[in-house]
Amino acid sequence: MEFGLDIWLLYPSLGLEKTLETVEREGFRYIEYPYEMFRDAGENLMRRVKEVAEKAKSYSVKPYQVHGEYGSINFELTSGDPVSREKALGRMEEWLRYASMLEADVLVVHLGFPRPRLDETYDRVIEGVVELNVEIARRLAEVGEEYGVKVAFENCVEPWFGASPADLLLLLEEADVQGLGVCLDTGHLNVNGLDVAGSIRRLGDAIIATHLHDNDGRYDQHLPPLAGSIDWREVLKAFREIKFDKPLIYEFGSQRGQSPENIVATLRLVTGYLKSIG
Repeated sequence: MEFGLDIWLLYPSLGLEKTLETVEREGFRYIEYPYEMFRDAGENLMRRVKEVAEKAKSYSVKPYQVHGEYGSINFELTSGDPVSREKALGRMEEWLRYASMLEADVLVVHLGFPRPRLDETYDRVIEGVVELNVEIARRLAEVGEEYGVKVAFENCVEPWFGASPADLLLLLEEADVQGLGVCLDTGHLNVNGLDVAGSIRRLGDAIIATHLHDNDGRYDQHLPPLAGSIDWREVLKAFREIKFDKPLIYEFGSQRGQSPENIVATLRLVTGYLKSIG
């Protein structure tokens, strides 16, 4: 098994070039570009993407996945206003273009989320949200095919549609198109009381991207693996059983303002142990 990391772990302290240099030196071949790197670019987003893509050419690391925009857009995607929905979907489609420019294989996205509505009961809202997410999935798959980028829907931490393996498999089954898969987030599963290893086995080859982090089972703490309550021996066993051949991407945060040196030491410790049991 091969491990990689979301570079937000080091980027705020080191900047892009020092981060990529450190990742390369530590022997990691795969990275995720996080949405946070681009969030504040505003109208200069395209220029920012081009700058990152150009600088990354000097390094041997492979941008396996890019995290697309999330936040208010996820409510806009299922808005009761068709114009708002279309604008949000257009923005998400642009992220497939950015992922292609960054030479990534996969764009990680969150599903459209529901809001309560004045004139509908929640069961009807949810039914409509499922239908809208299927439509979103089909549209993104079509655009992704043009750019050579697959779309991975991340299991959400919120206890809504998309939190469980069953939800995600339903989405893929109903969309019934190529180029879609799941980004399995270990921490989100744990917070929702779902067995992580069992979820990996349930999703099987639908998993095309990963976010590895830990927590105490109550809060989405984004701790390093081994620092929470997840059984990592079982997790790695499950990945072996499904013959997972993609990079396993860390998505944990720096705790209490850790220095880059301490973060690197944590990466070494965690990776060494996971490889020893994997």
